[in-house]
Parts: sequence; structure tokens; C-alpha cells
Amino acid sequence: MNFEKELNEKQYEAVTTSYPNVRIIAGAGSGKTRVLTYRIAYLISELGVKPWKILAITFTNKVANEMKNRVVRMIPESEKDLTTRLPLYF
Repeated sequence: MNFEKELNEKQYEAVTTSYPNVRIIAGAGSGKTRVLTYRIAYLISELGVKPWKILAITFTNKVANEMKNRVVRMIPESEKDLTTRLPLYF
């Protein structure tokens, strides 16, 4: 997978950063879901991180499921190890 070819410069920087924790805050339509999805795929495919050791938080189940589906399209063998959880309300 050619991450540099498929992302703009800032997106690529966020996806491939060496920092262990990344928080993406940006406006609507700026590619947040894309960056988070590619970050997950990068961690799994390039750095060998196990999917169950990755925590990605979104505001809706719809986005969580969309991200999971995108990662599975990029890395089909990850499907059995990716899960989404319903939100907890306190």
C-alpha cells in the first residue's frame, strides 16, 4: 500500500508519525476519517501492531463501522481482529 501516494502531505504526516498517540481534530470534510483509517492500516501493515491493541474513538457507530470496513478493504486479513463497541453512557 502506497500511503504517500494516496494522502496529502499533512495527512501522510499524521498517518506515519512516530508518536504513539495521535489526536486528529479538524473541520468537516477535511479527511479525519480517512486519516484515522489509514493510520490504523499503517500501524497494522507497516509497524506490525496487533489490531486489538489499537484504540480509535469516533463520535458515532456509523463512522466506527465505516472505518472498520475501510480497513478491512485495505487489509482483508484484519477482519477477524477488528471490532467496534457501542458507546457507554454515564
